[in-house]
Amino acid sequence: MLKRLSIEHFKGFYDRQTVDFAIPDQENGGSGLTLIVGPNNAGKTTIIESLLFNTEKRLKESERHPDRSPTIEITNTKDQAASFTNVNNGSLICNVGIDHGLVFELIPSRRFWENQFNGSWQFGNLIQKSISSELRSSQILSIGPILKTIQEDARLKDRFDNYLKRVVPHFSNWNVDTDDAGQDYIKYQTNSGGYHKANLLGDGIISLFRIVAHLVHDEDSTFIIDEPELSLHPASQRRLSSILSELSMTKQIIVSTHSPHFANWKDFENGAKYVRLNKHEDRQCTTHALHNDKDYARFISDYAAKYQKPQLLDVAAKEILFNDKVLFLEGQEDVGIIRKWYEDNERPLNYEIFGYGVDGETNMKLFLELSRDLGLKRVAALYDKGTQSYDGDRREYPDFHLHQLSTEDIRDKISSCPYTDECPNGKNREGTFDSKGVLKPEQGASFVKILEAIEVFMRG
Repeated sequence: MLKRLSIEHFKGFYDRQTVDFAIPDQENGGSGLTLIVGPNNAGKTTIIESLLFNTEKRLKESERHPDRSPTIEITNTKDQAASFTNVNNGSLICNVGIDHGLVFELIPSRRFWENQFNGSWQFGNLIQKSISSELRSSQILSIGPILKTIQEDARLKDRFDNYLKRVVPHFSNWNVDTDDAGQDYIKYQTNSGGYHKANLLGDGIISLFRIVAHLVHDEDSTFIIDEPELSLHPASQRRLSSILSELSMTKQIIVSTHSPHFANWKDFENGAKYVRLNKHEDRQCTTHALHNDKDYARFISDYAAKYQKPQLLDVAAKEILFNDKVLFLEGQEDVGIIRKWYEDNERPLNYEIFGYGVDGETNMKLFLELSRDLGLKRVAALYDKGTQSYDGDRREYPDFHLHQLSTEDIRDKISSCPYTDECPNGKNREGTFDSKGVLKPEQGASFVKILEAIEVFMRG
């Protein structure tokens, strides 16, 4: 199986960058899943193209760096590495390592549909075709012959239909028919029992047909799925993600995505790799990854099991994998009040606010560390006055922008009981906003100054 990829001086990559991939442990769902995320033009597609590199490829001038030969090294779990570079800084490719023996099966983002076709397809041919094709070519494989091969095998057809119905519960049935001109085509059955040609299906279903067609067979290959979320409803994305988690118990799966619905914290706990690509200031691509042995990983594991606070790590929180500029706040009320202040003042928000807060200032350090491991540069945090971790966090994360309110809470808190040993929370707390969430005039200048400093920092 695939262990590691290193890239140097190829396209947007300059200094050597390395990606480690998840290896299925045969016991836990998600253990063999690698999620590749990051903004547009950060190098995600280059990662996939590099995995498919071989000596039949030719390096275009725009892919090479002047006077520097590219190196793409692909290492398997036996530590055997193929090392591709060019000959005399030209377009010809040679392998100065050994044959890595890996087979990659690409499911491209452009999942085209040709409704009429002839013949069927062997899955081995499907894999070899994927290896030698350009990643986003409009000529990659017609889906029809693949589906015909699946229909001819009852076991594959049952598995295919089961996956489809798990992702799209209202899905009915399909088959291959032949028109009077002798052309095969895919025919779809509606819930009412009627039939029509499958080219009338929506793009999401057509895309799903292509993805599932790869998932049903048992070839010993590494799946690469490019942007599975395209045209797919969020609920269907979550269901497809669940299937990929199950399969990655025994199958190595690499997913390049912009959707937080494919990020599952249980997968991460089980060994999934979350890799982020960055290209700061549109310069060179860099790779970063979350680590399963960090304190934030233990925090994620603990909180994922807490039913009392499901919002802390939900889909809004997962968007940190995709954000470029993020502000961390202590609690969900802080998030609501600051968002409302921006809306009430018709002021644009040029950064993202993390989820529903970090659930207390003691957790702030965990999310700052997580952000650093993701390679984020524009990160800010806002603490209440008097919090014990503020000074230490500022020293440990000097490149981030950390601020402290001039009050001990975001808004006034009036206790229902006086402070005693039996009622330790029975203490009134002064806020920057009053108890109704209105900014106090005497706090306005200092509060606005903090937000303006954050905005300037986020703009870079």
